[in-house]
Amino acid sequence: MPTLLYVTVKLISYIAWCWLGLRLWRASSAGLIRAASFGVLRLAIGVGFGIAIFFVVSTQRQDLLWKYIAIYTPVRMVEWFILGALIGRKSDTQTVFNLVLWCVGGIVVSFVADFASPEGVAGHFCIGRCLC
Repeated sequence: MPTLLYVTVKLISYIAWCWLGLRLWRASSAGLIRAASFGVLRLAIGVGFGIAIFFVVSTQRQDLLWKYIAIYTPVRMVEWFILGALIGRKSDTQTVFNLVLWCVGGIVVSFVADFASPEGVAGHFCIGRCLC
């Protein structure tokens, strides 16, 4: 049940943030269905990167917060950049500046949503092995 809550919080957060991206760059198509499709895609991209991190990164408990931030910040920048590029394609209003700001906001959304993870609820941070 805690894992289902975590995935639900993540998905709702991602849908909301993707809706904002749609409003910024494609206001005429900023509906809930389109935002939900981008939110599901963002969740799938995160799962894919999370599986890769699971196999590539081995961490000990020392300095886990700093490792968590150092590993996930650039990964999440890439994840949100992929979504921003997809959402903003063919947009006359997307600029590098507002894309980067939107990606940084997405990183914050992702980190805040992690507090709903089983590890986050327990006051811990996990790297790649949260749900195992």
